[in-house]
Amino acid sequence: MHKSLSNSYKSSTLKRHSGSLSPFVHSIFRLNQTNNLQSQSSLANSIKTPSGYSPFRHFNQNPCFFSSGYFPNGVNLKGFGRNESGESCAKLFFRSFCSEMCRESMAYDVVIVGAGPAGLSAAIRLKQLCREKNVDLSVCVVEKGAEVGAHIISGNVFEPRALNELLPQWKQEEAPIRVPVSSDKFWFLTKDRAFSLPSPFSNRGNYVISLSQLVRWLGGKAEELGVEIYPGFAASEILYDADNKVIGIGTNDMGIAKDGSKKENFQRGVELRGRITLLAEGCRGSLSEKLIKNFKLREKSHAQHQTYALGIKEVWEIDEGKHNPGEILHTLGWPLDQKTYGGSFLYHMNDRQIALGLVVALNYHNPFLNPYEEFQKFKHHPAIKPLLEGGTVVQYGARTLNEGGLQLKME
Repeated sequence: MHKSLSNSYKSSTLKRHSGSLSPFVHSIFRLNQTNNLQSQSSLANSIKTPSGYSPFRHFNQNPCFFSSGYFPNGVNLKGFGRNESGESCAKLFFRSFCSEMCRESMAYDVVIVGAGPAGLSAAIRLKQLCREKNVDLSVCVVEKGAEVGAHIISGNVFEPRALNELLPQWKQEEAPIRVPVSSDKFWFLTKDRAFSLPSPFSNRGNYVISLSQLVRWLGGKAEELGVEIYPGFAASEILYDADNKVIGIGTNDMGIAKDGSKKENFQRGVELRGRITLLAEGCRGSLSEKLIKNFKLREKSHAQHQTYALGIKEVWEIDEGKHNPGEILHTLGWPLDQKTYGGSFLYHMNDRQIALGLVVALNYHNPFLNPYEEFQKFKHHPAIKPLLEGGTVVQYGARTLNEGGLQLKME
């Protein structure tokens, strides 16, 4: 479904072809017409591949050798000259090139990190604007999961307002949004009882969905618009130019042993360079945290201290007689104590499946508290256990969550 930069395919693009470069390498040489990097140095123009392409790409006017599999010939290298110490500049050039281990580079107008709902929505909207303005911008999305949606584990009560604006025809285009909310319950739990409270939520018109299924659908829509999606490649570093401006990201190296040594199948990561780099990594993304620290974004914006929570979730398949599609339940109270922020959720999806989980804020005071054990207690509550009896766990997972609202430092 999605484009792939597999090791075998990457290796095949570096082989020398008789008289021409591979289509993959041809595509890498593409420069958008709106890009102002059209000027090429005399050095880059003097060195050509058999098909007439220069093996150099220019980023911020700094030439860098491109791993097309072709090397400058001796005549071309005469123009390199010697440095002040008398050492051949050609030697210095090849030393610099070899130190990069033939790292491949691809240029786009926009590089997006993370194929979640935010990253894919941004890519779709960019391509929609391109059609409206009759321009062509290249947009790339890189995703660390093996496939789009692989790292999305949220059962979700979905408000469709934003999707109505982004893709108004989603109902006709068979989006995986089919279970409207039928009831909305809110309980306060003690160890043995459940007290019904007025629901603070307004979920009329919302849907119970699997967010991973929705993300897969959005990935297909993005590709239909011309977005290039590369799953299975984690963005591991930020690329900067000489002025400390972000110019893209680098993907992780592959073929590294547990001790950090390079195995026989070692492959350098790929540089994805963009005029705009958009990070949509989700909660506490590694690259986002690096940028926040590097540019002191929290200090400059006087941002409040961010708090986090851990969400644990399971998907169960239960007896049909107990299943009520569209029913949603939120609880607070037990098994958490009065000093611990958190609560639980239970959503009835389609196909006799329910999603249930527990969210525990990570600023809990009790050092012996185990969120997983608290979740097991919740499942044995007298109001919850009968629903699960006879059922089967289909999926499970956990992830950190950003907690919004007023951020107060807990003393």
